[in-house]
Amino acid sequence: MKFELLDVAELNLPLFDQAMPPMMHQYGEVQKKLANKIASADGFVFITGEYNHSIPGSLKNFLDYIFAEWNYKAAAFVGYGGAVGGSRAIEHLIPVLAELKVASVANTMNHILIRNIFNAIDESGIPKPEFISGDIGKQLKELDWWVSALKIARTP
Repeated sequence: MKFELLDVAELNLPLFDQAMPPMMHQYGEVQKKLANKIASADGFVFITGEYNHSIPGSLKNFLDYIFAEWNYKAAAFVGYGGAVGGSRAIEHLIPVLAELKVASVANTMNHILIRNIFNAIDESGIPKPEFISGDIGKQLKELDWWVSALKIARTP
């Protein structure tokens, strides 16, 4: 698998305010750039913090910018936060992605969760294993299966 990091914070997107919903595919310039980037991917690993038991507003705003380019692709999840490691954010992210026709490949037992984020990262920025739950190898294997299956299904 080949990965590319896309940091929503670095995009510095303004609050979505287009007149036409993205489902109508009448994109402005910013939307076109995002659409090209997302269209080039076959699947996603969403890494999200948990804020007030949900996803960050910047992530929701990012997801709202485009529509068709998300369709019929797969996603896996890494969450981070307090005692439950971002699990509630992931629970809120999944139905948003379902509306964008993105298949969530891992059930709640397979999400990668980093608990107690302020103590979980060592001096070099690496998460300490005792704060992490989930099996990344198993999750990526499942993601690869779904990505392959959906890529075939998207092929005309």
